[in-house]
Amino acid sequence: MILVCFTLHCCGLWSQQLEGSMAVKGGFFSNGTKVVMNGRVYRPSGAAQLCDQCSDARDHFRRAKRLRIGSLILSSLGISESLVSALNIEDDRAFGIAHGAVGGAMLTWAVERGLKVQHEVKSGVDAYNRCQFLDPYLR
Repeated sequence: MILVCFTLHCCGLWSQQLEGSMAVKGGFFSNGTKVVMNGRVYRPSGAAQLCDQCSDARDHFRRAKRLRIGSLILSSLGISESLVSALNIEDDRAFGIAHGAVGGAMLTWAVERGLKVQHEVKSGVDAYNRCQFLDPYLR
């Protein structure tokens, strides 16, 4: 029984939340950039489509989507620069080292943007839950 519960928790399939509320997908294999609502998993663009009434949450999810796309492009460029560096280090060391430095900088920048994506997704989830559950009582 303990093994089943641990497996469900690591996969992010076992969580307790209110019906209609959003939560950041958790678990051992999750990176914090996806959202769970009513048992379905959404990326930031899909979560933005769910936020018809809450413009603050929609803005956070759209920003996370843009950052995520930019991070993907930067990481792809960083990996290609690192490969160019590895292939050219034997022939021309200065050329290879320069490409390696550029590739490393791009990968570092992509990781920093990934952390911003996680923050934006968390902020979007908080804003959505605040709109859904607190706004009707505050009116």
